[in-house]
Amino acid sequence: MRTTQCFVCAIAAVVLQGGSAAHAADIDAVFANDGVDSVCLGDGMGGFPSCTTANPAADNSDAVAVGSLNGDPYPDAVFANMSAPSVACLGKAGGGFMSCATVSADVDPSTGVALGRLDGDAHLDAVFSNFNAHNRVCLGDGAGGFSGCADVSTDVGPANGVALGFVNGDAALDAVFANIGVRNRICLGDGMGGFSGCADVSADTDNSFAVALGDVDGDGSLDAVFADDSRNRVCFGNGSGGFSSCADVDAQMGVSLGVGLGFLNADDDLDAVFARDGTNRACLGDGMGGFSCADISADSATHTGVALGFLGANGHLDAVFSVLGGPNRVCLGDGAGAFLGCANVSGAADDSNAVALAIRAMPAPAPSLSMAGLLLALLSLLAVAAASMRRGW
Repeated sequence: MRTTQCFVCAIAAVVLQGGSAAHAADIDAVFANDGVDSVCLGDGMGGFPSCTTANPAADNSDAVAVGSLNGDPYPDAVFANMSAPSVACLGKAGGGFMSCATVSADVDPSTGVALGRLDGDAHLDAVFSNFNAHNRVCLGDGAGGFSGCADVSTDVGPANGVALGFVNGDAALDAVFANIGVRNRICLGDGMGGFSGCADVSADTDNSFAVALGDVDGDGSLDAVFADDSRNRVCFGNGSGGFSSCADVDAQMGVSLGVGLGFLNADDDLDAVFARDGTNRACLGDGMGGFSCADISADSATHTGVALGFLGANGHLDAVFSVLGGPNRVCLGDGAGAFLGCANVSGAADDSNAVALAIRAMPAPAPSLSMAGLLLALLSLLAVAAASMRRGW
């Protein structure tokens, strides 16, 4: 099984609209594939009537993140590649992508990517998790490309995923890395495009395939939820850049390859969705860091990633799953924490390793480090955005 991941990929502008107006802007699904990457255009009702090529090169992509790299209203995508340079693809009107170019000449074994403003300018930057190599940060130039890349730290760990968030409360984005066979790591941003240092999240050495950040216990600090190969884990942030303790999310054993955070029901407590090698799981948060979990459906496949967004007109959070060896799947939420049903995204079996969602024409990011600007750029921070709105941060 490939070491794949997908972090929280969400439609932040939809969250800011409150969800009920989600169908006003159709949401598309972008898949990172073992072969040619693909994009499937949403119909605003939870379906995807057509799919096309996102990136014509068969780059062995392991992850994808979506945001506005060049400031126009059309979402761009960065694909993290395992055996070729990672690629940035610029979006076009009507959905899809008009051109792709390498992020840098680096041929890193990249397993994950997250986008955020790391150096204080108005341009999105990229952080890549690498497998048995230095994790890398690449600074955006505002025109859809990147001006240069550097090591995040001296760590050479088998990283499978990365998520960005304000873990220690300052104005600099921090990075949490999900690792295999070694301790997960937190690296604090310095606000200038680099990182001031890294530390262990905890003493656990679980095999983590993905990570998402959100306030699951209601204390105002970001927590980290990891998709693991046994029991998924949550580590509680202390607001100072560290984590006070960790606990199991789900009593059921199994391999989870992706995780997304969002509000699946009507309460104000963050919930988690896990993409699993087997049946996917929805875990409803209790607002104190605990979860109650159940299968989403009877579907059993190698689900490699999950993205959450408001795909239909009913204002309920839905889930799109990437699948290795079968058709990708979409499951529509019922607004009460369960799902009404699941269907194939398309008839194709694309060998997908990750998925991100993109508003077909989204607002351009504001030139600031504000949370709203980050959200509108789709920075994998759905959980932070929703929590900030519903708890009045």
